[in-house]
Amino acid sequence: MAGQYSHKQFFRKIPPAQLASYFATQQVDLGIDFSTYNEKQVDGLFAAFTALPEDQQTAIEAEFQDIHAMACEGGVAALIDEAAFHEDDSFVASIAAIDGFHAKVMWAFLEKHHLWQGATLFLHADNVSSSYWKKRNDFPQVPPDFEDNAIKALADSISAYFNKTEGRGRNCKVEPYRRHNKEYFFAFPEDFGLSAVEWVSNYLKSRASHPAFKIIFVYCESEGSLDIYAPKNTKAVPELQKIFAKTILNFDSLQDGTIDKRVYNLDPLADAEFTFQVEPESGIEQIVVTQLRLTLKHGTKRRIVLEADTKNNPQAVYDLLAKLNPPAYFITQSRIKVIFEAKLGKRARTRTFNITYPNSCALGHDGDDLKIRKILEKSGIEPKP
Repeated sequence: MAGQYSHKQFFRKIPPAQLASYFATQQVDLGIDFSTYNEKQVDGLFAAFTALPEDQQTAIEAEFQDIHAMACEGGVAALIDEAAFHEDDSFVASIAAIDGFHAKVMWAFLEKHHLWQGATLFLHADNVSSSYWKKRNDFPQVPPDFEDNAIKALADSISAYFNKTEGRGRNCKVEPYRRHNKEYFFAFPEDFGLSAVEWVSNYLKSRASHPAFKIIFVYCESEGSLDIYAPKNTKAVPELQKIFAKTILNFDSLQDGTIDKRVYNLDPLADAEFTFQVEPESGIEQIVVTQLRLTLKHGTKRRIVLEADTKNNPQAVYDLLAKLNPPAYFITQSRIKVIFEAKLGKRARTRTFNITYPNSCALGHDGDDLKIRKILEKSGIEPKP
């Protein structure tokens, strides 16, 4: 994820030609000659921008913050996925030719704006912690219905459920997207009224509004699985599963089920000789165990957490384990670091995540995370569908 937003830092990261193009589309004349503009003039650009009328500046600031939030590896990956759905075969080569995440994302915002909304929603879903997803993998393997009446039925059913049980959800909109072999349905039910203190011109006022809360359904036909993200609405998940099955899968007899109860097998990670099954073409240079949590077999609530610096010694955790020689134990959590092959002139990327017994994993289900999950499956760690 990109760091905290700052006007001046944002202006420094966007190429002058893109800034000129953006402000031209907004019909905003800042009195800046972007053909000769450079980083040393950022203070002048900042002064001109902050002198804009309040409403105009606020609208542009909101878009700049959206662009900044997308300016990361995950944002570019989400844009590529959305471009693939739209069969834009030239997109990958075009965005790869642009240096810097902010420049890549600004180019997509300006030139490929039809990809923007889907990509931003995908990035949000990718950044949701695995603990918030509730999964069932016993769904009927039938194609989902994308017709307008089915989408409306899903929205209306979500609205009716929350309105009846909680008195909110009077309105709801659902937006469907396809990504690889998964179908995403982003639902936006109306939440309770909320009063917020805002600056309106030179006055501080309290404004009432009805924000939307978000529910995400991710359906995979080939797996017969449905993941639901419904933060603070866990009790509603069983009913949301039935609503989805009825409206999108045309399946009226879905039985009460449970969340995914597959179990990660962490036992192999106790062996210092264990190796992850990494394919040469995966782009991954090395996978290292950086932490192990041992739960002792005898006694209750006794754990040992082993952590060591693996920068110069990938086996450091196992060397410490051998030195301590603990009594009989189970591996109940592991922290794993994946090191990707470095590209020319760039530092190697890394991905660090935890796997916790019985079935918690901090990886997502797309992009590099999906690639890592496949390696875990081949290595006997990831539970198979």
